[in-house]
Amino acid sequence: LFILFGVIIVVQGLAININFHYPDSKLGSSSLFIRGNALQLNWSSGVPLLHSATNIWSISLTYELSNVNQTIQVKCLVNDKVWMIGSNAVITLPPTNSRADVYPFFYTSRGTYRVAPQSLYSPVLQNSRSVVVYTPPSYNENILKTYSNVLIMHDGQNLFNDSTSFAGAWHCQDTVDLLVNEGQMDEIVIVGVYNTANRINEYTYSRDPTEKAGGLGDEYLDFLEQVVTPYIKANYRVSIQRNTLGILGSSLGGLISCYAGWRRSSVYGKAGCMSSSFWWNNEDFNNIIMNKYPAPPSQTFYLDSGDSGPGNDDKQETLNVRTHMLSLGWVDGKDLFYYLDKGGQHNEYYWGRRFKIPMTSLYPPSLTETTPTV
Repeated sequence: LFILFGVIIVVQGLAININFHYPDSKLGSSSLFIRGNALQLNWSSGVPLLHSATNIWSISLTYELSNVNQTIQVKCLVNDKVWMIGSNAVITLPPTNSRADVYPFFYTSRGTYRVAPQSLYSPVLQNSRSVVVYTPPSYNENILKTYSNVLIMHDGQNLFNDSTSFAGAWHCQDTVDLLVNEGQMDEIVIVGVYNTANRINEYTYSRDPTEKAGGLGDEYLDFLEQVVTPYIKANYRVSIQRNTLGILGSSLGGLISCYAGWRRSSVYGKAGCMSSSFWWNNEDFNNIIMNKYPAPPSQTFYLDSGDSGPGNDDKQETLNVRTHMLSLGWVDGKDLFYYLDKGGQHNEYYWGRRFKIPMTSLYPPSLTETTPTV
């Protein structure tokens, strides 16, 4: 028997308390409502939420044991009119009384990017560089939210702004904003680390005798871990967690990202490797690194390339790495994603054009976590 009383749906069984966290100062005299696809909710009209505490609006939905592991979807609205932006909150009903916390936003559809006010110095590499940080649409609207999805990207000056780029920017902000608004990916914070004049050496972990360069990759990754990441943690509302911390780049930036994913899997849970320079040092990533060091557990890789231009954008070398990963147990579409950009070449235009592919692969809409309650 379901009895609707105020905002609490009462039946005998288990309960899920859903708390929507949103600044009261943004709402004024407005109220929040909830709509959904199950447990007496529908998408046509909302149920008012209870203003249960400062900045918190709540509802308790009850369900039977037969509903355990069922997935429900919900969204909240301002005055039952203005929908929260982004994907639905998706909750798997647990076998115990639990709580789910959601941090909605309603009025901001675009994120922002800014160069950090200070350059970051590496005492080992003995150089400084700028860092540009993209914060997602909700960042300034819902200041209660902390972000665990953090993506470190190389060649930071090429990511957002044509005026700072080498040959045209990727416009990552436009891609992510659109995907977030369409509910195709989670919100993320992007940390774009500028390259330096020592780029070739910093983005390679071994010396290539043919190129007569390379080998400072581990020192560069130490810089990311010991200087960049602590700076981001101290200055932005992020919660760095291994499973949702990613590293991504293109060309040599793709190579060092793949290397980081393989050798530093305790730090990064996701590695995006676009048009990676797997040719480096006689394909030593595939021939040496992947054989010498154990396959990292619970690691997700994204690989891609084009098939045109000089060297066919390393199509074959990328396929060699993909085949090797599959032979070691990675599964296509689960923890290994591959994309061939037909006609794609080795430059910023093509990387920016297909940036949506790694974003939806590595950061798709996630389940809303539940926490057991007494």
